[in-house]
Amino acid sequence: MPRGLPQVTPVRHLFTSRLARPKLEATVRALVRTAVYLAAADGKVEEPEVEALVDHLRAVMARAVGAENVDEYATVPVLLDTARAATRALHAEGEAAYVAGIAEVLEGDFRRDALKLAVEVVRANGTISAAEKRAAETLARALGVPAGDVLDQL
Repeated sequence: MPRGLPQVTPVRHLFTSRLARPKLEATVRALVRTAVYLAAADGKVEEPEVEALVDHLRAVMARAVGAENVDEYATVPVLLDTARAATRALHAEGEAAYVAGIAEVLEGDFRRDALKLAVEVVRANGTISAAEKRAAETLARALGVPAGDVLDQL
């Protein structure tokens, strides 16, 4: 084996990490936007919902990037700022464009994780409104997730 070959792996890993970071950051934003969409469906996002958003999203990210890397992508202040920006975007873009934007970014297992995360967020305040259920159905359709997989929890 040539001498220089073992050094290729760390360089390749570094290159892959740099390419993956923007995509992962966009996924985090889309996960937050999903939870905000569902939580805001009843006209208000309550404190327990915000706390659940932070806790559950950090858990999703720990599974995706490892617990040791969560703070690199999902610090509490960043998540709170992202949630505020998502709330403003929902009002500025309108529901259809907002949901389409989420569906455009999320891929694979993150689609189901996003819907599960959003459901856990709305469950945090102890009540799930009819508007939140309708919003969950809209999200499930947009994300291509069988509604029964997640919505049976509502």
